[in-house]
Amino acid sequence: MEQTRTKHGREHWMRLLASGDYSDFTITCGSDTYRVHKAIVCKRSGFFERAERFPRPVGEEASEGKVDLTQDEPEIVRLLVEYLYENDYEAESDEKRKQKQAAKDLRSQLNSDRNRYELYFPHNLGYYHSPNSVCPHHRCVTSSPQNCVDFTCKICAPILEAGKTDPKLLLVHSKMYAIGDKYDVAGLKELACKKFSPIGMSLWNNEAFVQAAEHVLNSTPDSDVGLREVLCQTIVSHIELLNKPAVADLLDKHTKFMFKVLRRVSELKAGLKPSA
Repeated sequence: MEQTRTKHGREHWMRLLASGDYSDFTITCGSDTYRVHKAIVCKRSGFFERAERFPRPVGEEASEGKVDLTQDEPEIVRLLVEYLYENDYEAESDEKRKQKQAAKDLRSQLNSDRNRYELYFPHNLGYYHSPNSVCPHHRCVTSSPQNCVDFTCKICAPILEAGKTDPKLLLVHSKMYAIGDKYDVAGLKELACKKFSPIGMSLWNNEAFVQAAEHVLNSTPDSDVGLREVLCQTIVSHIELLNKPAVADLLDKHTKFMFKVLRRVSELKAGLKPSA
């Protein structure tokens, strides 16, 4: 019941945002304009609260109930406004979410042995394969091994490829973390961390991870813990990342973070007592 009320409440606020009804504050970014409500945005963001409480001199934007965020990326501001109203933000398109769900459904299918399909391509026949272990559309036949040489299913492979997580989301979540810090938005940094962490652990070997890490370390102060802790845990869990020149350069430029990584490795490998 509580979840239903919460869902209906979010839908109500989003309808208000879409219609602009009873709007008393305006956020602009480039060509985008959001007719918002002080009771929502000022309650959730210290920046907007201060902009309303201490307006600029007459003639300037804040005195007109308007704030211009031209220095920020329009897409990130769109997600920021979405979060202010929904307590969440969705960085993926509807089509991408459908593709990921299709891939998830495919991976959950069971073969006649009540096991999940391997779904690993290209496939080559091996003694450890049961005849129907590869995918729903292929059966290994030992009498015709040529059919199992570099086999890639034309049905399953595209579904799996389309359902992969977009590496660009790492940078999006990093930017959402930064804008949450910049505009003092309650809960946004924690949510961005939560969204970033599993993708970072999954795509740690992707160049997008280093790009996102660079943004994290450049966009927030050294004293900020949140995403730095996620980065540290990921690097320590995959210490081979230190062999990458891009990661080595990153640590060279951010020595305080490098010390954090070094200390964590020492705690795990050499028994160094964790700092207070």
